[in-house]
Amino acid sequence: MVTIRRLQPESDMDALIALSQAFFAEYEAHHADFFEIDMLHDADITSYFSQTLNNDNAATFVAVQDAHVVGYITIFIKSQAGYWKIKRVGDISGLMVHQDYRRQGIASALLSAAVNFARERGVRYFTVYTAITNQAAIAFYAHNGMKPLYVTLLGETNPSSTEVR
Repeated sequence: MVTIRRLQPESDMDALIALSQAFFAEYEAHHADFFEIDMLHDADITSYFSQTLNNDNAATFVAVQDAHVVGYITIFIKSQAGYWKIKRVGDISGLMVHQDYRRQGIASALLSAAVNFARERGVRYFTVYTAITNQAAIAFYAHNGMKPLYVTLLGETNPSSTEVR
């Protein structure tokens, strides 16, 4: 049975480092030129997750099975510029489930925990970023009621053709 709970840094950090390394390795496969992670240090990962500790506007939830962390999700509540109609939005910046534990409902349980976190803070909407080639993630988010909001396009300053059309 899987339990979803808040991050406990004294016992969870090593597992989060390993899962994060796997997370970024998967993202490299989706667009090697853009997502190349050449110098990802354990201290960078620890610092990232530490931002969610003792923070009313951020959280990391972990999925634990048989005393092992098998997944995580992070959410940050962000304020938007004054010209946006929606002033605060939840931003999911990482959702990872170890490959041996996928397709068991763990990602949905983690997403639910993050959504509840946002709802408890009066936030109505949340966003997530994923690579366009990550079709499994896109299908998962669609299955969980999410729909596209905007598209980020990637261009090159030195394409093979120097002419801009």
